[in-house]
Amino acid sequence: MTDAEQQELTLSLPTPDPKPGIEVDNRRTGNEARSSAEFPRDPSGLPRELLEQHYLAMRRSHVFLSRSRGQLQRRTQEGRASREHLLATLRNTEARLMALGQEKAEALAIAKDMHRELELFEEKQLALDKLLDDFDAAKDEAGFWSIIRLTELLQRMRQLLRGRSRN
Repeated sequence: MTDAEQQELTLSLPTPDPKPGIEVDNRRTGNEARSSAEFPRDPSGLPRELLEQHYLAMRRSHVFLSRSRGQLQRRTQEGRASREHLLATLRNTEARLMALGQEKAEALAIAKDMHRELELFEEKQLALDKLLDDFDAAKDEAGFWSIIRLTELLQRMRQLLRGRSRN
């Protein structure tokens, strides 16, 4: 017999009346998982047709659960992969932010040094301007005190050029 003839024979059999206390749910489709409580604990007293129905229902339920389990495993693996990718991206971003923070701190230190250098330069420039004004005032004077004054101004200029400022 072919499979189609066997199905016809199986389908043409009337559904036997179950034993009292045993209920078969024929409304279910094959895509639903059934609880094990729906199947009899002791199938020894069941007629062959009812046993076949329960067996097929269990097979359909098992196939559905196996597919669901496979889908769950696949989704779990995808979730783990996504989480690992996200964590790697976060670590990479954190490393970049740390590098940017270090560069920003270095740039701030350089800016402070430059500001300090500019302030020193400005102080030297002001001291030099004052020194030049004092030279102009001292050259107009004549006599012994002007020579002492010019000597003092030359010493101040040497100190200024060597990096020491004195007001």
